[in-house]
Amino acid sequence: MWVLLPSALVRTGGLPVAEHWKIYLPAVLLSFVVMVPAIIAAEKYGRMKLIFNAAIALLLVVQVGFGFYGQNVYALALWLTLFFVAFNILEATQPSLISRIAPPHAKGAALGVYNTTQSLGLFLGGVFGGALAMHSGAQAVWIACAALALVWLGFGLTMTMPAARIRQQPA
Repeated sequence: MWVLLPSALVRTGGLPVAEHWKIYLPAVLLSFVVMVPAIIAAEKYGRMKLIFNAAIALLLVVQVGFGFYGQNVYALALWLTLFFVAFNILEATQPSLISRIAPPHAKGAALGVYNTTQSLGLFLGGVFGGALAMHSGAQAVWIACAALALVWLGFGLTMTMPAARIRQQPA
C-alpha cells in the first residue's frame, strides 16, 4: 500500500510529495478521534473481539476502496483516514493481546518477537508490494492487500480472545 499511495497522491491530486502532510496529518488526527473511544469501549464493555475484527474488516474495505474507488485526492484522503482508524485500533490492540497471552515472565520476549516480526513485515510488504506493482500493476497490489486482510479476518473471527489480566495488589 505504501508503495502506491505517494505516487497516487501525486498522480490523482497533483499533490507534490512535500505537501503530502496536508493529507496524512488530518487523516491521522481524525483517526485518533475514532480510535480512542473504540478502544475504551472495547476494554470497558468486553468487546475487544468485535472491535479487533471490525478493524480488520475496515482494513479490507479500505484496500478495496483504494483499488477501485481511489481515483481522486479526496477519495484517497477518505480511504487513508479510514485506513488509519483501522491501523491505529490494530496497533493498540495487538500488543495488548500479546501481553495477555504471554506468561508474566515472558512478556518482554513475546513483545520483542512481535516488534521484530512487525518490522520484518514492513520490509517484506514493501519488497513484495513493489515487485507486484512492477510486474502486475497497482491493481494487483490492492487486490493482494485485500486478500491478505480477508485471510486475517478469517483467523480473527475464529480467534478466542484472551481474558484481561487481573492486576494483583501489592501485599
